[in-house]
Amino acid sequence: MDATLAACKSIFQDIARFRGLLFDRLIAPYGLTMSQARVLLHLLAEDKLTQSDIARRMDVGTVTVGGLVDRLEARGLVERRADPVDRRAKRVCLTDEARPLEKIMDACSTEVDGASFKGLPETSIHVLLSNLQAVRQNLLETLNKDAG
Repeated sequence: MDATLAACKSIFQDIARFRGLLFDRLIAPYGLTMSQARVLLHLLAEDKLTQSDIARRMDVGTVTVGGLVDRLEARGLVERRADPVDRRAKRVCLTDEARPLEKIMDACSTEVDGASFKGLPETSIHVLLSNLQAVRQNLLETLNKDAG
């Protein structure tokens, strides 16, 4: 069983890495990285977030998000605006130029999914999904138990 678990661990890591690399390759012609796209996706879901909000949602540091927002702002895809309630805070807002990128990011994501599941019968995909949901739930329960 130890060898099987080690293989699973390696495969989980490879899948995440390969999916990221493929998405990066597909989005690169549009001048974006996967990390920049993730920032845009969070803002498309809920515009006018603070950098801290984005960092928390992406589970990365605020300095990391600051650099990503700097690059997106330089491209005219987002702008920082003063928070109307908290003078110290800045809100990151999408510009009109960023909105068409949603369809491009969706198309890249769909292509990654297609490559990921190519050749797998639909029933196998459903079983895989069910098993991965169970793994995720196990991890979430352990994290919640350890945090409390």
